[in-house]
Amino acid sequence: MIRTVSLILITAIVAISCNNNKQGSGNAASDTTKTKTEQPAIDPTADSTQIRQVIVDFYEWYVKNDSRLQAFHLYEGIRKKDMPPYRINWEETKKYQQYIRDNIPWLGEAFLQRQTTFLQECDSAFKAYPDDEMPYGFDYDWYTNSQEDPVYTLDMIRQSTSWNITWKGEYASVQIQTVQDYDGKRKEATFLTLLMKKENNTWKIARIGNEE
Repeated sequence: MIRTVSLILITAIVAISCNNNKQGSGNAASDTTKTKTEQPAIDPTADSTQIRQVIVDFYEWYVKNDSRLQAFHLYEGIRKKDMPPYRINWEETKKYQQYIRDNIPWLGEAFLQRQTTFLQECDSAFKAYPDDEMPYGFDYDWYTNSQEDPVYTLDMIRQSTSWNITWKGEYASVQIQTVQDYDGKRKEATFLTLLMKKENNTWKIARIGNEE
């Protein structure tokens, strides 16, 4: 009789344990499904709209405020003012980049990281070619990737015929197309290329131009 009761108890315990395991597995599957559901869906249309707005907003700001960025003296003459050999003024660079963080929300941290790398390259060029009168890297506008006035760049963006956006993870490459004259013929061509990166769920400019 004792053996019979023991057998019944063991059978009951095993049954309860199996039932709990099934319930646990069901909850795990439910949690997995919930996690997948909570992930934001990719919406190319919405992202394209945001990317375009970020770029236009930045250039509208830049047309009115480019002189504020030009006021920072990022390089200096080592022996004489505005004369070679030059060096990068890193203290001024810190202030410059903090100004960008505080006032230009369309430029992201990825942009500033690339800018720092570029300025290090400039500093190396100053040391390699100490007699060059034109400071390396400062002979064009970094924000238009040209020597054109910012107003011209904004006008061309507004007149663009198409925006080609290529997605790659958290990055998006943007080619702004305009109609231009080539050998007396009007053809559509890329006017400006930008790299965008999603930072804190917001698209930011990571690079202007297609150079690394």
